[in-house]
This record gives sequence, structure tokens and C-alpha cells, in this order.
Amino acid sequence: MNWLKVGERATHYLHPYPAKLLPQIAHFFLAAENLTRRGDLVLDPFGGSGTVALEAMLAGRRGLYADVNPLAQLIARAKTTPIDPAKLRAAQTRIRQRYSTIDEREIQTPDVVNLPYWYSSLVIASLSRIRDAIEQEDSGEIREFMLVVFSATCRKVSRADPRLSVPVRKKNEVDTALTEDQVFDVFEEQCQTNIRRMEALCRWANDEKAIGTARFVGNDARALRQPTTGPDCGTAKLRKDSVALIVTSPPYAGAQKYIRASSLSLGWLGLAGADGLKPLENASIGREHLPKTAYSKLTLTGVDQADRLIRRIHVINPLRAAIVSTYLIEMKDALKEMSRALRPGGHLVLVLGNNEVCGLPFKSSDYLKTVCEQYGLETKLRLIDEIKSRGLMTKRNKTASVITREWVLLFQKSAEAR
Repeated sequence: MNWLKVGERATHYLHPYPAKLLPQIAHFFLAAENLTRRGDLVLDPFGGSGTVALEAMLAGRRGLYADVNPLAQLIARAKTTPIDPAKLRAAQTRIRQRYSTIDEREIQTPDVVNLPYWYSSLVIASLSRIRDAIEQEDSGEIREFMLVVFSATCRKVSRADPRLSVPVRKKNEVDTALTEDQVFDVFEEQCQTNIRRMEALCRWANDEKAIGTARFVGNDARALRQPTTGPDCGTAKLRKDSVALIVTSPPYAGAQKYIRASSLSLGWLGLAGADGLKPLENASIGREHLPKTAYSKLTLTGVDQADRLIRRIHVINPLRAAIVSTYLIEMKDALKEMSRALRPGGHLVLVLGNNEVCGLPFKSSDYLKTVCEQYGLETKLRLIDEIKSRGLMTKRNKTASVITREWVLLFQKSAEAR
């Protein structure tokens, strides 16, 4: 068996994304022939930027992914869509030519939250011209690839600290604004790097191994949809008992700010402006804010071990108690949906991190294991993965909100389950 080595592989690093699942974990379970065969459906209901979907493709499986974040959806589509690198280079040339002729007076200011705080006027002007030049591309696939390149550029040329997943302005650093030409140089460099990554994906697609597919199945892990042709999904439910393997890393209980981490790109790409971020966060599992009406009284989950802890947290901080209670209730719905989609005898891999809430250990791995077993999923394997943050740090302090261990849990659905 050929195990995946650390480093670049196909298009995995096309765009940064917080708390990404290691490709090696997906590769490990996809390489186990007793779990899946070529052509089997492999699902990640918390798909993020498409790590599992891409690995499923490379393994000759049919990858399915869902995610609430439209930036994640865009990245995943770009990562799993082979495009002729020669066509991308030609598009890069066209974008360069358009960039030099665009009249800045006709450019619409993007709806990016606190835009002048994150960018100088020259950088805003340059990025706006790049965006407009990309939008004129006729091919949807090429346009989306270039928008992913543009998104990565927006973060690189911002005043945000690159060490942190959420935008936090750099400290103790002189604001030396880039020129417009320098901003475009960053875009060009990012473009060339990502075209080389696409070349690697295309080489794999042309190999005799027969690459698989990746399809989008909705923006809610609790209500997975049947994929249709094109980038969208249908309105019908994902077929029951259809998925051979689920590999997923669910969000943490209020520990990771996925929408806020994407806020600059969401605004620049027109996917969610300043007023659209809150609704997106509210639709996310693991969110960090709730209205006061949601925590005015204690809400329990039905998971006894968790509820004992939630009662203690409620005495200290009712809001934090409501956040973790809501998280577990919504995760129960998501796990019920996973069990429904999984075929009898199929397997579920959960990659989970435990964190602290109000100084008390919140053992998601134990609580969600209990829920899985309630839905007829039998625990087959428990592993501990030592990690080095992988984008989980959400504060400047090097020990704040850093999760250093993850649990890898393997479950199997009963062969008799229907």
C-alpha cells in the first residue's frame, strides 16, 4: 500500500482554509479496500475546502461534499475540476491585458466589512481591477479558478496577520502600502503557483488510474441533497443507504470562527457582504454567537454526560452553555442524517477535537460517540492524532484556543440496518 507523504499533492493547497483536515487521514481510509471500492460514494458533510472530495477523486471514488460557507464551496469546486493548464495561462494573459485598460472610475467598491481598515486605497483599486478583469472571463470553470486565486491574493495583500485564521490586524508593523503593480504581481505569482497545482491534477486525471468525480450535495449537513449535473445540487434528499464511506471533521463547539475567517474573501467575491455575514454564521453549526432569547433558560441535549457539564457551565456563563448545547443538538441532527445516508455495513470516520468551555473540558469525542451509537453505528476504532494547530489558533496568544489533539473515530453501520 502506497501511503501519502507530507507535502503538495494535486490541488490541495490551492487556497488556505481554517482547520483543514489532513489529506493523509482521508487517504489512509480511502486506501483501505475493505472500506470502499472504485466508484463507491464517499461523503464529507462538513466538506470545507474539499480535502476529502479531492482525495476521493484521486482514489477513483465518487466524492460528495456539503458546506454552508460559499467560499468553501467555491474552493472545493475549483480544486476538483481539472482544467487544461494551457487554457488557464491564456486566461491569465487576458486578465493581464484587461487589467491594464480598466477605467478605475467605473469600478464598483466591494462590500467588504471595514474595507479601509484592512486595505489601503491603492490596494483596493488594484484588487477591484483584478476582480473586474476576471469577471469578464466567459468560461465559468476558468472564472471560478481565477476567483479562487484572487481570493488568496486578497488575504495576502491585506493588513491581516497571516499567522491567524481570522482577520486580525498586524501588530507593531509599519503600514507600507503596496503599489497597484505590486498587488498585481502577487496575483500573478499566486496564479502561476496554482496553475502548476492544476497541472498535477490534470496529470492524475490523464493517468490510467481513472480519476473519480466530486459533486456538491448542499449547504446543510442536516439535510443532504441528491447531486445533479453541474455545480449545484437538487432538491431531493440524498438517497438513503447509498454512501459507502463518510470521512469528516465536524466543526468544534464554538472554537473556530469559519465565517469570520472568510469574511474578506466573501466580501471581495460578492458572496456575502458586511450585512450577509451574520446570517451565514447563524446557519453554521458550531457558531460562537446566539441571541439572548436562546440562552435565557437552560436547554439540554439528551446526552447525559454532556448535560451534566452543560448544567455546570450554565451557572458560570449561560451564553456558553447555550452555545455548546445548540452545537450538540445540531450535531445530533447531522449524525442522524449521516446514518441515514450510509449504506448497511458502511463506515463513518469522525475526526474530532476536544476543547475547553469556561475552563471545563468539553469532550466532543465522547459525546458524539454516544450519539453515533444511539443511531446504530458501532465503534470499531479510536485513534489519537497529535497536531500542530493546522489553523486552529484563533487568538494571538500562542496557547489560546489551540487544539493539540484530535480523536479519529471509526464507526460501522449494522449490515442489518435499514
